[in-house]
Amino acid sequence: MNKITLYFLFFLLFLSKLTFAQHPVYNHLTEKDGLPDIEFYGVIEDREGFVWLAADKGLFRYDGKEFKNYSHPDKRGLSVFGLKLDEKGRVWCNNISGQYFYIEDDKLNLSVDIKEHASGQLASFFLYKNSLIASNLGYVARIDLETKEKKIFKDGVNVVASVFRSKDSLFLLSTNYYKYSLNGKEYSNEFSLGSNISIEGATSYFTHKNKQFVYSFNFQADGVNVEKPSILMKQGKSFKKILLPRILRGNTIVKSFYDAGDEFWFGTNKGVIICEYKEGEFFYKRTNFEGKYITGFLRDRYNNYWYTTHRNGVFIVPNSYLNKYELDESRQNISAMDRVGDNSILFGATNGDIGVIDIKKRTFKNFDLDDKQKVFAIIGLTDELALISFATYCYVFNIKTEEYKKNPMNGNVKDFSFIDKNRVVMAAYSSAAIVLVDNPKENKRIGSKRSYSTYYSKKSKKIYVGYVYGVKEYDENLKSRTITFKNREIFAVDIDETANGVVWFSTFKDGIVGLKEDGTIINYTQKNGLLSNLTSVIKSDGDYLWISTNKGVQVLNTITGRFRNLTKRHGLNSFNISDISIFDKTVFLSSNKGVFQIDKEKVFTNSVLLDFYFTKILVEDKQVSVQESYKLDSDTKKIQFSFHTNGFLAEDNIEYKYRLLGASKEWSSVSQGVNQVTFNNLAAGSYTFELKAVQINGKEETAVKTIKLKINPPFYKEWWFIVGGLLLLFVFVWFYFTNRIKSLRIKQKQLLEKERMQKQLVSSKLESLQSQMNPHFTFNALNSIQNLVLKGERHEAYDYLTKFSFLIRENLNMSKKSFVQFDNELQLLVKYLELERLRFGGEFAYEIKGDSKVEDIKIPTMIIQPYLENALKHGLLHKKGDDKKIILEFSQEDGVLKCVVFDNGIGVEAAKKIKKESNITRESFSTKAIKDRLVFLKDYYKTDIGVVYEKVLIGTKVVIKIPFTKV
Repeated sequence: MNKITLYFLFFLLFLSKLTFAQHPVYNHLTEKDGLPDIEFYGVIEDREGFVWLAADKGLFRYDGKEFKNYSHPDKRGLSVFGLKLDEKGRVWCNNISGQYFYIEDDKLNLSVDIKEHASGQLASFFLYKNSLIASNLGYVARIDLETKEKKIFKDGVNVVASVFRSKDSLFLLSTNYYKYSLNGKEYSNEFSLGSNISIEGATSYFTHKNKQFVYSFNFQADGVNVEKPSILMKQGKSFKKILLPRILRGNTIVKSFYDAGDEFWFGTNKGVIICEYKEGEFFYKRTNFEGKYITGFLRDRYNNYWYTTHRNGVFIVPNSYLNKYELDESRQNISAMDRVGDNSILFGATNGDIGVIDIKKRTFKNFDLDDKQKVFAIIGLTDELALISFATYCYVFNIKTEEYKKNPMNGNVKDFSFIDKNRVVMAAYSSAAIVLVDNPKENKRIGSKRSYSTYYSKKSKKIYVGYVYGVKEYDENLKSRTITFKNREIFAVDIDETANGVVWFSTFKDGIVGLKEDGTIINYTQKNGLLSNLTSVIKSDGDYLWISTNKGVQVLNTITGRFRNLTKRHGLNSFNISDISIFDKTVFLSSNKGVFQIDKEKVFTNSVLLDFYFTKILVEDKQVSVQESYKLDSDTKKIQFSFHTNGFLAEDNIEYKYRLLGASKEWSSVSQGVNQVTFNNLAAGSYTFELKAVQINGKEETAVKTIKLKINPPFYKEWWFIVGGLLLLFVFVWFYFTNRIKSLRIKQKQLLEKERMQKQLVSSKLESLQSQMNPHFTFNALNSIQNLVLKGERHEAYDYLTKFSFLIRENLNMSKKSFVQFDNELQLLVKYLELERLRFGGEFAYEIKGDSKVEDIKIPTMIIQPYLENALKHGLLHKKGDDKKIILEFSQEDGVLKCVVFDNGIGVEAAKKIKKESNITRESFSTKAIKDRLVFLKDYYKTDIGVVYEKVLIGTKVVIKIPFTKV
């Protein structure tokens, strides 16, 4: 059985639109966008780029972000009309009550009030030679704006239709004649209209292609009668009737006019009627904003087209050469598209619908399939055939017969690349392969990994496949190599080749990477022109490369490296581009918001870079007037600058850059959408804030605006305070040290005097005590000699007397000294002990310890000797036996000389008992004298000086602490 092929006629499955259903992409401003009204009567732009709207609720100004209302306390009613701009750049408007206003100093000012002539009808007006010319059915008024003088012109027979200005003259059109005036005061008859032309209602004047036209319609008390509207064209000294297109007849109300060059637009209650004038007639072309009541037009300095409406807010068309096909909302999410032949576009949506656009026939068809599977990829094979990949299958579709045939090729193909009409390269979810369209089973797999993109180069016969792990290049023998960039793999979401042989890879983080025939790598990122490094679909157009990014669509001239951009500012309202198809003069973009058609020769307009201005300056969160320079207090820490560029989406194509000279010379960028720069914790000093606006990916930039800042230092850092402080400090220091030195000298003098007196007193006391001690010692020595003589020991007496005489001489030598060298005092003590040993017949022994460790010092004389005498007299004298001994030990510690006198005699208590039994009650003279000397010395030296008796088992131990001075 032959293979059964099912053919379906798409007329059973599709909805067809024979009209070319497309419309310029627009932005609709409503109350959701902050629009203060929905009913508008006109729009105008001033010299500073502000857009002014005449509305039912009053006059509003729009800066591109915010709306501001202007009113006057004497204004009657809310509505305003007739927006005009005078020679000074002031905006004018009027109302039905006969009041005329103008904007100056950011206020609405009342200039003229002619309510007596208003009659409840709105007058048209314009400004002429410092005068205001107002006209209504029945009169023309001229008001001198300086003197407020009024001149009213009326014709009792003919109805005044309106007054027009052409160059420097005024022209008055009435029922039957046409007059002119050179001063606005007197009117002369130029010519009569003739019997075949009669003006019975209001008129509007416009020019187109250097011709003057008058649109006329009847005006009645109950409204507008438009059964017989007419257009008259001025020819010399007459008017000629022009045939109106059918759509402008009947009940169509024309409210506004716009000369668009080759076309002329009529703003009506049915939308924008676009006509073409040729051979003396207006021919209808199309309608935009169908069903909307259009009341005004404006083309602003950014080439945005504004349309005000009666009850639908405001529409803005950023680019009249960027059109969008009007698809049902369910069919707008286009997932794949490709060119089929020379005149057709085939696209598929996520819901499975198929659409065909015939560019030549200007027809557009939608096909609604029963099987709702997402369309993944489309490729044109011939002038009629295309291959479509759905989620689970593929179809070959004939755009002329509208028949399709299921193909055995698996679905879910991510990308196709054309080799010839029967062979394609396929990148699918599990592999990459070369497929025969008429026999898919005979495919040749070239890769077994998930792949996303593919491209076949007819020039080099090479195949490029973007896998999940990188890009592979295959030669004619399918030998592969990995394409790397910066020594790592490239992750390509799309691949294409320009006419110069460069193969381009679109990446999701590295921008656009180009591979030249010689292997050289080219890279474009945000640093050298790309709007974003996150790119998606690319398509070659000769030496040009169309690039879609998440911030807009760009065209790269691969020879010069220059970019041209299409962003939201230029009218593109979707950046989720799924495919690009290119024709000679037209480019199609498919997206999640439908299909866009671009006139690639006219869509790129030269962006106008307008100057910005400072809107607000805050110092410590308090607003101050905008000035060129500021002097700020020392406690100022926070300064904020706010700025703005007027215009709809004006800031989408620029970035602000700033620097603060005095703190940094480097320029910093302000984040997109942010219109302020704040500085915190600025130190005292002089600064210059510089700000400029720079075109994104452009070479233009505005002049730098500067604001000078001077933050005063704290008063204590001012030069006068520092100098004064230093002077005061110097005076204080000089005064302090002068008085201090003086005081110290006085105290020093007092202390020296006191010390001298104390020394003198101590010396005198010591000398007195010493003078008392010397005779005492001499008396004791003579007693000893006497005892020897009485005993008959002459030899011993002689020896004793010799030693005694030596001792007396030494004692006399030191008697005048308060302090003597330690060695001399020790020598004297030794001779004393020898003398006493001789006296006692050698009955005791003595030992001296530590003397060699004592430094070269001086000590008070005659301190130690009395304690040696006590040891002999009271300790050893009464002891029985021959074991009698005295030990004398010296050491230095804590600034004193420590002397220990030890004897192994009877001890202190036994000596006291003997003394008591002998009835001796007086204290030893020598002991008392020593105590008195030590009291004086202790008080003088302020240290631990004195005598301590320490308890021992046998004998007596006396510890004497004596002051000393170093030699």
